[in-house]
Amino acid sequence: MINTVHHNISWKYAFIMLLIASVIINCSRTKQATEPRNRITSPSDITNFHPEINIKIGWVPYKNQKLVQTGRNEWKIVPHGEDDKEGFVPTMVVSYPESSESIVLDMNIKNELLGKLIKHSAMTMEPIRRPFVEYFEEAKCQNCHPHDVKVDFGYMDEKKHRPRPVLEETKESFSD
Repeated sequence: MINTVHHNISWKYAFIMLLIASVIINCSRTKQATEPRNRITSPSDITNFHPEINIKIGWVPYKNQKLVQTGRNEWKIVPHGEDDKEGFVPTMVVSYPESSESIVLDMNIKNELLGKLIKHSAMTMEPIRRPFVEYFEEAKCQNCHPHDVKVDFGYMDEKKHRPRPVLEETKESFSD
């Protein structure tokens, strides 16, 4: 009986040592599927620029008013009273100097969505437009990118070849 217990322990010990050795050997090997390549770029030699995008901050005047129902399906905007709050609200105006296109974006737009819109517009050369979901689906890099180069800069779902879901548009909401 003692001999059997000793035999089981040595078997387990040998198996554990063999497993550890296998992991160490496999993890220490460097696998190189292709030959190493380097790309040297010279930022001072940039050519073929995409069109410019201008972003300006503008101030839109506002006056608080209220919505009043005048009929069954009719509504009218009327002043609250003489003490209605007035002022200016900042907004972003994104324009394209080489065209007459422009869009007004609220200041409460999420930073991630704003960055994605600007980058996507700059790369695809398509002006930003609403609804943003449709914009991301239609404004594709393939429209201006060389056909022999595979294009997927992270916005395509690899399995379905459809644009990945994007952030929802923000609704205009300004508080006092």
